[in-house]
Amino acid sequence: MKRFDREDKIAVVLVFIGAIFRFYNYDNWSLSNDELSAITRLNYSTFSEMIEQGVRLTDMHPIGVQSFLWIWTHLFGMSEEVLRLPFVVLGILTMPLLYLTGRNFFGKFPALMATAVFVALEFPILYAQLARPYSPGIFFSLLVLYSWSTMMWKSQAWSWKTAVWFIIGGVGTMYSHYFSFLFTAIVGLAGVFLIQKENRVKYLLCGLLMFLFYIPNVNVFLYQFSIGGLGGSEGWLGPPEKDAIWKYVLYCFNESVFLLGMLFALVVIMFFVLSVKFKWKVQHNMALLFFMLPALIAYFYSVYKNPVFQYSILLFSFPCLLLLMFSWFETPIINFKNYAFLMLVLLLTSYSTIIAQQFYSKQNFAPFKLVAEKMANYHTKYGSKNTIATVNVIHPNYIHYYSDRYPSSPIFEQYLCNRASHFVELKHMVDTSTAQTMIHGWSNNYHAPEVEMIIAEKFPYLVQYDPFFNAGVMVYSKDSTLPLAISPDTLVVVSNNFEMPTWPDDEKFRTDSISLEGKWSMRMNPDQDYSTTYKSRADNLGFVRGSVFQMSCKYFSDTLLTDVVFVVSIDRKGESVIWRGVQLHDFPIENKTWTSFYAGYKLVEDILPDDEVSLYFYNASKQKFFVDDFVFRVLEK
Repeated sequence: MKRFDREDKIAVVLVFIGAIFRFYNYDNWSLSNDELSAITRLNYSTFSEMIEQGVRLTDMHPIGVQSFLWIWTHLFGMSEEVLRLPFVVLGILTMPLLYLTGRNFFGKFPALMATAVFVALEFPILYAQLARPYSPGIFFSLLVLYSWSTMMWKSQAWSWKTAVWFIIGGVGTMYSHYFSFLFTAIVGLAGVFLIQKENRVKYLLCGLLMFLFYIPNVNVFLYQFSIGGLGGSEGWLGPPEKDAIWKYVLYCFNESVFLLGMLFALVVIMFFVLSVKFKWKVQHNMALLFFMLPALIAYFYSVYKNPVFQYSILLFSFPCLLLLMFSWFETPIINFKNYAFLMLVLLLTSYSTIIAQQFYSKQNFAPFKLVAEKMANYHTKYGSKNTIATVNVIHPNYIHYYSDRYPSSPIFEQYLCNRASHFVELKHMVDTSTAQTMIHGWSNNYHAPEVEMIIAEKFPYLVQYDPFFNAGVMVYSKDSTLPLAISPDTLVVVSNNFEMPTWPDDEKFRTDSISLEGKWSMRMNPDQDYSTTYKSRADNLGFVRGSVFQMSCKYFSDTLLTDVVFVVSIDRKGESVIWRGVQLHDFPIENKTWTSFYAGYKLVEDILPDDEVSLYFYNASKQKFFVDDFVFRVLEK
């Protein structure tokens, strides 16, 4: 039996601390959108149907984790405690694997230092608590790396026991996530060049066995990669920015320049205090390669092929960065100074995660649980017979996972509201409702500014407003006596009822032949391409990144408008920065009456103070129509 020395005992203490960090509160915060998606895709009568409909056709992951969840939930249920428990356990087992791998690469003290940072960082703790492929992916990736490093540098002769662990780890990564699969492929390919010649055939046999075990997923793999993935025309993820890899590294260290700087400073101080004699070795090349290559592949694939770059998919190679970071301190003698630095690194990282970043009290994902709870409470507070409720989520099951727990939860009249057709449905619902109060919630789905305008037209008083991370609940009422909620301030209001000339060229477009209220409206004739235009500097309107604009008006036409657009354009030194156009026929005219039109947008672009903003109507189809009661608001970010 190998000797279990003092450093190994310290590693056990570190793992125990990391286990506390991962177990604490793991079941108390809301399931994420991805977790709710996974359990929704378990709702099929047979296992084969689940694989076909719940993985192959509707997911972008291998079948491993979803298959495990199918068995696990059928045995033990779908509570948060049950769902997340095995993933937390794997997240805990990842820590001793990191230590053992670090020992193989650089020695015990570098392994302890890397483990001390890993156990307390927010990045690995968060993804150890999710019932998703990340915890299995990093566990099996480190199992691959540990057994691989044993074969490369620690075994004097070929060991089939180590080879079996290598195969198990490889198959586990291949069934967990495509980027843990990629990590194993990179590690495995590097081993072809490093393994002893007499063991190369056996090593290649290990790879062949991995692929044989992977055959059940090949059909899923081929289909999923044929349809594009997360980005492109069919996806939601945009390409990464030029500094994406640097931002990823910063994210790994709690998005804290202070923490990253302090750790770097400690590395420099330790180098001199511990009198290190450093020599760059092949192990350093491998750690650098295994960390950087997946990130570079993800980046360039996202730029030139299809966006996939996300921090979560790079978790599997992240431990290699920590090993490389502390690899300078490989030493046969570990004394008090070493342990002092180890304790300092652990305390510094723990402070950053728990105190500075407030990991256990902040929301990292949209909280479906809080949205459901608040909506149920308000449904009771304002009277179940006098309220209507709508919610904006990707799938009804995501909110019902929590709302079904509350007897007082409302019946949702609408589950999705972020497109023009949904706005029309909502408008009809609001206009025909006899309720006194309307509750609207959203979670992990685009909260369109149009929604608030449509509701407020019939329920003008906002009496409750609960904003969460990428989620929220709003309660509107017809009762003017209720106290109003604190909501984002309106910074600027631009209005024009055309009763008096207000904008340049108003006289050219004003008409008294028809109007909604008063005497005048704006008329567009078939020979007019552009309406009167309002122009202003961006800073005068409060336009900055994160601010929201809302526009509403009434329009009238004898015919269906096919290509008439309300436009918000932002130009910088004669070049277009933003051009947002919304078709008036998104809110189609009914019975030749004045029709409400709404448009809104949250600015996600960087806006400069002297950018020029223009508001106008573009009559591309050259039709005749009228506009009245134009209102444009800008809300604070």
